[in-house]
Amino acid sequence: MVKIYFGDILKLEHKKIIVPIYIDTKGNNINTFEIKLEFKGLKFRDYLENDSIISFWLEKPYIDKDKVILSGITPGGYIGKKGLLINLVFETEDKGYLKILESSQVFLNDGIGTKLEIKTSEIKILPTQEHRIFKSKDSYPPERFKIYLNRDPEIFDNKYHLIFEANDKQSGIAYYEIAEKQSFIKPKIESLIFRKSESPYIINDQSLRSYIFVKAVDKFGNERIEYLEPQIYLEVNEIFFIFLSLIIIFATFNFLNRKLKR
Repeated sequence: MVKIYFGDILKLEHKKIIVPIYIDTKGNNINTFEIKLEFKGLKFRDYLENDSIISFWLEKPYIDKDKVILSGITPGGYIGKKGLLINLVFETEDKGYLKILESSQVFLNDGIGTKLEIKTSEIKILPTQEHRIFKSKDSYPPERFKIYLNRDPEIFDNKYHLIFEANDKQSGIAYYEIAEKQSFIKPKIESLIFRKSESPYIINDQSLRSYIFVKAVDKFGNERIEYLEPQIYLEVNEIFFIFLSLIIIFATFNFLNRKLKR
């Protein structure tokens, strides 16, 4: 029977605590998790992904009434007694209560997803309890990520839009910022104006003549910037105008050159 349990609670700033959730696989090779956590007397504020055994999230931690739900996958599986699933951040004023629900699910890495029995746990948080101070520093930027350009007549009125997702195994992604700029050459980062956004993102310049920069920022402020080059640099009429202008300049130069020689 697989065991899902709480680790030692850590103290964070401003009445916040960090609650680690671990798994003991009891020798089983496990690759898929769905954890449901009930809480009372607390406010869910955030989560930290650092050191989690979950590599790919199906659903990052979110609130459903008085529950926190999360699910993810560990490719290749995991076997161990103390595999960290997630660090959840709560705010507490007084006493609180946390319980891992029996509706949580864990699946075997056997190719067919055999569901395993689980043993859950619960924990009480009291104002008199003393907790160790959480000390951590994430000095690594988010991992490199790809930006996908899409267009679909079924959504966004057939407008071009971007889809992207970055990962950060140390602290997790806090937010994204995007900047667009029309330019024949790649603009300098310091010349851009970034604004907070998210995926999917509807492009402002539907002519696709802009450089588009996506900045992923983790929970410690580290940044990773990726960009998409313009898909169209010049319209047909602009190419014709430039070509015509070059012909006129060349003809004028030859005319003046012949006149000067006379």
